[in-house]
Amino acid sequence: MDRGKRRGEDSEDDEFKVEDVQESSNSKKLASNWKNRFKLLRNYSSLDTNNVSVRNGDQGRDSTSRGRRDHCYGFVIHPDNWWYLLWTQFILIWAIYSSFFTPMEFGFFRGLPENLFLLDIAGQIAFLIDIVVLFFVAYRDAHSYCMVYDRKLIALRYLKSRFLVDLLGCFPWDAIYKACGRKEPVRYLLWIRLSRALRVTEFFEKLEKDIRLNYLFTRIVKLLAVEVYCTHTAACIFYYLATTLPPWEEGYTWIGSLKMGDYSYAHFRDIDLWTRYITSLYFAIVTMATVGYGEIHAVNTKEMIFVMIYVSFDMILGAYLLGNMAALIVKGSKTEKFRDKMADLIKYMNRNKLGKRISKEIKDHVRLQYESRYNESSVLQDIPASIRAKISQKLYEPYIRGVPLFRGCSHEFIKQIAIKVHEEFFLPGEVIMEQGSMADQLYFVCHGKVVWFPSLEFHCHTKRYAKGRLLNLGREIKWKQQQL
Repeated sequence: MDRGKRRGEDSEDDEFKVEDVQESSNSKKLASNWKNRFKLLRNYSSLDTNNVSVRNGDQGRDSTSRGRRDHCYGFVIHPDNWWYLLWTQFILIWAIYSSFFTPMEFGFFRGLPENLFLLDIAGQIAFLIDIVVLFFVAYRDAHSYCMVYDRKLIALRYLKSRFLVDLLGCFPWDAIYKACGRKEPVRYLLWIRLSRALRVTEFFEKLEKDIRLNYLFTRIVKLLAVEVYCTHTAACIFYYLATTLPPWEEGYTWIGSLKMGDYSYAHFRDIDLWTRYITSLYFAIVTMATVGYGEIHAVNTKEMIFVMIYVSFDMILGAYLLGNMAALIVKGSKTEKFRDKMADLIKYMNRNKLGKRISKEIKDHVRLQYESRYNESSVLQDIPASIRAKISQKLYEPYIRGVPLFRGCSHEFIKQIAIKVHEEFFLPGEVIMEQGSMADQLYFVCHGKVVWFPSLEFHCHTKRYAKGRLLNLGREIKWKQQQL
């Protein structure tokens, strides 16, 4: 093992990754030399959460991620692939356009003109292609923190999540509306496309975690985008309510009865689109501010109902915006603490020139702690010690009793061990213990699997430890799941 360590330190070309997938009988033959080992990686590209991964030294996970970042495995795309990242940015632009244009199409158009219709069809084709692509994009399992490359699992996960909504959003509802004899209920199906706004939300969440960007600036831009989008949608709905009445009853609408100086909106349908939209947006913003001047005065029952709902929503939105602004000043959010800690770590790593490999491991571990919402120390820190002891007994006693070493021990002895147990999280590929190191603690496998790798030359003799086992001491053990 020492020889393997020196070889891993001397040259990055000697890094390798061995996958024990489905206990294939061909594994021993393929692992005889470097070329066959890389061939093994290509053949076993479908990796699920039950697979076991063993890596040479500390550099295995980094080299594996580098290889997967630049390649597709049997029509399975890694989410960090550079062209897929470009595709997501392209789809993000279409998502922003669709999120803003859908309310406008619903409110101001009953049948798109030819130029907008062709643009709408182009957008739906792009989203249809994205649906196909998502069936081949690998994902990281939330429980095991491992990348899943099994196409069946990928497809099943997407089908269970948002496939139906994405598919319905791609339907040409404008053409269907015209084909159905311009029936008004068909137009309400346009709102399905607002689900694409979730892509914009995910984009802002990634920006908030990016320590290269100023957190205050990112949050302010996000809050402004929320406010602008809400008022834009309300303006389109306000105008739509006015168009629900026939032309001879336009005077019984908020815009048909509107007069600004000598200018009258009596025949508002004949006014140009830009003027109608700006007028609706102006009154939507002023009504949201509830300053008492220049607000929309409802004329019919539909407008009264919507104004009541809109003003009530504005109060909630105002509280949300003010609360977030206050949180920015206090600087107590979980995301901001994560960013501050990550920034300090990066400064420390750069000052000490730790290198890319170990820097990546440190950042991955901090990110794992951030994403682990139910960490024992953070959740139970304010609970009395007596109750924490009962919780530990409830959680860990079954695992301890299942270990052969403790069979036949008294209940009090098992109870005292369970009280001392605490959770630890590990990323896939992390080394928990190495041969020759002094072991000062025991590990009980509560979730996932670990692998004992006794030899760097003959990986076919690896041994897996499943849930409920006690790890053997003095052997190099590598982790494939995230919680012990």
